[in-house]
Amino acid sequence: MGGKETVSFFSILAPKGVKNIKRFKFNQKSIAKAIRTFSLSVGATAICMLTASGFLGPGLPAQGNVLEASAFNSSGTLKDSGVIAASSHEETRYVIPLGTTFGIKLFTDGVIVASLSDIYTETGLCCPAAEAGLRPGDYLLEADSKLLESNTDLARIIGASEGRELRLKVRREDEVFETSVTPVYGDGSFKTGMWVRDSAAGIGTLTFYDPKTGIFAGLGHGICDMDTSGIMALKSGEPAEITLCGITKGEVNNPGQLKGYFSSEEALGTLLANNDAGVYGTLSTVPAGAPIEVLSRKDVKKGAVQLLCSLDQNGPQLYDAQIEKTGPADQKTKNLVIKVTDPRLLSLTGGIVQGMSGCPILQDGKLAGAVTHVFTEDPTTGYGIFAETMCEYAVGFGLSK
Repeated sequence: MGGKETVSFFSILAPKGVKNIKRFKFNQKSIAKAIRTFSLSVGATAICMLTASGFLGPGLPAQGNVLEASAFNSSGTLKDSGVIAASSHEETRYVIPLGTTFGIKLFTDGVIVASLSDIYTETGLCCPAAEAGLRPGDYLLEADSKLLESNTDLARIIGASEGRELRLKVRREDEVFETSVTPVYGDGSFKTGMWVRDSAAGIGTLTFYDPKTGIFAGLGHGICDMDTSGIMALKSGEPAEITLCGITKGEVNNPGQLKGYFSSEEALGTLLANNDAGVYGTLSTVPAGAPIEVLSRKDVKKGAVQLLCSLDQNGPQLYDAQIEKTGPADQKTKNLVIKVTDPRLLSLTGGIVQGMSGCPILQDGKLAGAVTHVFTEDPTTGYGIFAETMCEYAVGFGLSK
């Protein structure tokens, strides 16, 4: 199936959170510095390049290359049964639409193996991590029975090994197993040939707050690791206040982005989950605004809509758009094809840009969905997710608080 590339629109930055285990000069303050200032749509650490093939049901043809409009994914801690239970009976839901940009600080449950590389030793090239059967995307939970909470923990243990075999506890998808790795000496220190990551930071848009459950929802897609494209397993995290300071306008094959920086040390709340349908959590202060009805999947239709977006410090504004196609009701994500038509938004951003993941989609004054991706070959167009899907997750997390 041919078409366009799509990009998810959450912007992530975590270059300081990536550590090469072949080096051992780790600065514990580096993560804090990384999440203090960032370009909202830097894709180097948080943007997942996804091909549309295989993700769409028969109702939505593949649109080629797609980019997420933000930079984060979920832990998947919400059980499917929670979502099913929440949607097993008809009821009208009401939520407060937000459309405000926010920052996210996410710390993973274990240390992610981002990539593997060979090490130059006196006897030639080798990669102990690969020889131990480790793969990119694995989570390292323990080393020699010591809990791994950060890159620094792992680096310290490897550095002190003096080439002694280390026993690792590893999680790969739903499987947990143990393996042994023997560090080798090269370039002045002991190494295993792993690049690892323990955190990410970025920006996106809050979609809604559910006053009934006290849960917020944002992004409409999960935060993924930039190297493995897998959703990052959440250990802890928080929404944070950001200040927008500019826009890079989107062009064909060159997605645009919002620019900004973390503007407060105070957390806005607590992150509870990072999954396929967005990020979810609680807020310290209940947002102002009147609740509006959430449209059921079957009631969302092609036609005129409005996007509630924040592009500067003036806060959320409404911009005109169209739903060009709707997908099957039983499809979890990428349910809507949206086209920006508002001349003001097109003039400012060129369409959908990174940082807009989670922008509420309003139809007839009701919440229909949220923006999630942009088509890189046509930045005026992108995907959205049904709001009802996100609400079901919010209800599930509200019940499990």
